[in-house]
Amino acid sequence: MNKIQATIISIESQNNISLVRLETASNIFSALILNLHKKASIGAECNVLFKENEVMVAHKNYTLISARNRFVSKVKQIETDNIFARITFEFSGTEITSLITKEASKALNIKVGEEFVWFVKSNEVALEFK
Repeated sequence: MNKIQATIISIESQNNISLVRLETASNIFSALILNLHKKASIGAECNVLFKENEVMVAHKNYTLISARNRFVSKVKQIETDNIFARITFEFSGTEITSLITKEASKALNIKVGEEFVWFVKSNEVALEFK
């Protein structure tokens, strides 16, 4: 388990989901939290925790990434609300959706009709049988 000390610098909530931005010694982290703890407030100190298997590794020029399931697809639709952007991709005759923060969507300048890369870590894939 990875653990980094941080201070909460902003909180944006919608229903039971909160986008929390945290400042560490040298970076800013974002966390999507379901049912935010009552101690969470701007200025509160906490630890940012995340599993080793949730950390993707990319080459510094971002052309290579550790995720095996990496695909290029055209953006079909974008839906946004206060916190999230739901990006719909066209992929081999089906639609794939990605739920990312609205902030990330803006930073990537995602637009309908353009091609973007999406990926899924192999340990996050499940199989369903009939």
